[in-house]
Amino acid sequence: MSLAATVLNSIRIKNEKLDKNEHRLSEYGAFDFFVQQSKTNPLLTSEMKEQAVRSMGKTLQMPVINYDGDIAVSNVRSCVIADAENTSALVGVTFATYAVGFTVVPAMYSNNEVDKQMDIERKYLKCARVLGAALDNAALTVLSANKTQVFADTLIYTESSDVITVPWASREDILSDIEPMMNANDFYGRVHIIGNAGVRSLLNKLMEKNEANVVDKRLEWAGKEFHFSNRLSNADGKYATFYAVEDGNVDLLFRYDREAVLGTKTNVGHEWDIITMPYLGIPVGLHYYEAVGDQSAIAGDATADLTCAKKEYYGFSVDVAFVVAYNSAIATRANPIIEAAITKGATYAQPVFVANDSNSPVPTQTIS
Repeated sequence: MSLAATVLNSIRIKNEKLDKNEHRLSEYGAFDFFVQQSKTNPLLTSEMKEQAVRSMGKTLQMPVINYDGDIAVSNVRSCVIADAENTSALVGVTFATYAVGFTVVPAMYSNNEVDKQMDIERKYLKCARVLGAALDNAALTVLSANKTQVFADTLIYTESSDVITVPWASREDILSDIEPMMNANDFYGRVHIIGNAGVRSLLNKLMEKNEANVVDKRLEWAGKEFHFSNRLSNADGKYATFYAVEDGNVDLLFRYDREAVLGTKTNVGHEWDIITMPYLGIPVGLHYYEAVGDQSAIAGDATADLTCAKKEYYGFSVDVAFVVAYNSAIATRANPIIEAAITKGATYAQPVFVANDSNSPVPTQTIS
């Protein structure tokens, strides 16, 4: 890469110009969770990830062994030991393609207050914003599709359509109760919370009740890692929604078009490569080329004279597969993903309980 690499190196994430709020990014907590898990506690091997990168045009499958609970416990010894053969399966990987891009006409900046680099930065931001949102929505869809349908113990909560319903009065207890519900399903690892603005609000309120308060709520969130998404919406009448996921149960696979993997350069000005997408930090395929044509209609009077001018093309694409730990019978076997929703209340005020009332008076005596 020559020109394209130079443009990428010039990108600066922090830009304090007057229009910064026009181009702000969002929080992509669900997708960020998959990215983080892929790096820190991957579900898949590095070999599988390397194969995925170059798997365009091939079917990618992974071998697994199904759960088998048919072994019987005997109360007698025998010289004949029964068979206990495993049943294997091949799990296919489903990729979805995500592609964005933009163009640049260098000559149009020669008499404009906006320079080329500033315009390119904003166009990168535009691509990152829509790509991040699309990937975050896809991650949420995967979490929803793989949430557990089996609960060995729902504690004080009810379950409806595979979602734990939390009454407003119990909102400050649910985060610490998630782990016992996970444990009841035989999952004992660290828990990640992927939540929306309501969860952030709840967390803020819990943090106010620390060691200097009568009630210390630090154990509610202790040991958990939080990820926030602005695409995780609440159903009607809900204050907060979140997914709780055991650490090490999700991963990501990336796949690229063959020319990007090969890093092809042509004599007619086309270049392919795999680069890190600015602002998102994920690897994507880049296709860059130049062409000459009539660019006079791009920006009104500012480009009316550009009837024959150069145009640069920047295209970004990547195939992404969201992978969740295999479950051969999700309808009858628990998964390490719990969805919960907190019912909306009318006030943050906590009820006050009088201990020394007429129904349960506390005996006292006068101290002389």
